[in-house]
This record gives sequence, structure tokens and C-alpha cells, in this order.
Amino acid sequence: MQDRYAGDIGDFGKIGLLKALQTQGLSVGVNWYRVEPMDTEKKEDGTYKQEDGKYLIPEKLQVCDASLAEQLTKIAKSNNRSIKSLEKGDFIPNARYYSEPVTVVGRDEWHKRALVLLKGLDIVFMDPDNGMLVKSVGKRSAKSIKYTFYEEVADYIRQKQSVLIYNHRSRKQEDAYFRELSEKLGGITGVPESRILKITFPKCSVRDYLAVPASDVHRENIKAAFVSMDQGIWGKTGMCRMPRER
Repeated sequence: MQDRYAGDIGDFGKIGLLKALQTQGLSVGVNWYRVEPMDTEKKEDGTYKQEDGKYLIPEKLQVCDASLAEQLTKIAKSNNRSIKSLEKGDFIPNARYYSEPVTVVGRDEWHKRALVLLKGLDIVFMDPDNGMLVKSVGKRSAKSIKYTFYEEVADYIRQKQSVLIYNHRSRKQEDAYFRELSEKLGGITGVPESRILKITFPKCSVRDYLAVPASDVHRENIKAAFVSMDQGIWGKTGMCRMPRER
């Protein structure tokens, strides 16, 4: 997550989802996986290749949560567009946040501090720029800060905490894509692939979320939250949907 994206349609969906999880009685922690823009993301004149504000919340989708949409849009258009402004907005009441920037050097210590700060919460949301680590990126690569490591997910599961993970869609067919991610997560965390839940937000840019439950109770609560999003106004507007199991 980067400060310059705060308040966009991605935040609209993720905060709506986290609020739904809270409604089901789950306490929420957020690890922003905060990163600074890389030089490769900038043009020669110092501006960004991906224009800020490109994915503001379309008016026709604001009906999903009009108040949230209004507040996020104000943040996105302000001079104080940042992760901190999202935290101060208190959109997820009583949530606990970890916003220390991810670094290549010292990442193990960074992760350990996150585990301590977020310990005891029912579910931890991991919000990397890109998603789960891919084969083409090494753990010591400069680009690794944009990814969550599978072992980091497993550490939360060992603490009896469920995990919700953001992942940017690859070019694979949806069923193969979700199956591959679920198999890898299951193999590392010990949570059976069939227990991992998925929901996708396809508007503007496809954003997927996978939930790895730490217990049967958590899984039922997470599933109820996903279903409420899928069958409610969020789903009816096409803002989100639960992929069909095959």
C-alpha cells in the first residue's frame, strides 16, 4: 500500500469488506505493508507512470456505502492523501494498525514487530502493493517489499489468527489462479485448500482477497461476511462477487 493511493476504489472495497467482518464479531488488525514509490514507477520528470486519482470511486458505485465513499473521496482529493488519514478516519472502529514501512534489509524484524503489535486480534488484513510473492521475485530483491511472503501468513496462523490477504489478479484463468494460490497457502499454513475463502472486486482494476481461517468459528464468520457482501448492495452493483467453486 502506498500513501498516494489512499481513498481510491481499492480502499472503498477493502474497508467495506473489513467492516463486514467486524459485523460478524471479528476483531480486525491491518498490516498496510506500507511502501514508498520506487524509482521504476516514476517518469523522467519525477511524475508517476500511474496517475494518482485514476481509480477514484465512480458515482454509480458510491451507493454501496455513500458515507464511506464521500469521506474517502475527500481524502483522495486532499493535500493529505495518506495511510495515516485512513487510520484517523476511524472507518474500521477499534481496528489496530501497523504502518511501519516494509524494507528489504531488516524485514524479519519488521515482521516480528507486526506479529507482536497485532497479536490477539481475530483476523489480520495484509495489504501489500501486489499480493503474495511470485516466483520471478526473490526475497532479497528490491521489489520484494511489494509482496507478502507465505511464511509471514503462516506465522499469524500459528498465533491462532485468521488472515485476509490482498492479491492483484494474474493473467491466468480465474479457477486456475485461485487454485494455485490456495494450494500454496494451504501447503505453507497447514490450512486445507478447501477451507480458504475468496472474494473478488472487479471494478476499475481486479482486486482479489483470500481468507485463511485459523478456526472453524472464524471460517463461518468470514464466510458470512463474504456472503453478505456478495448478496447485498455491493454484489448487486457488481462491486464484488464470490468466485464459483468448481
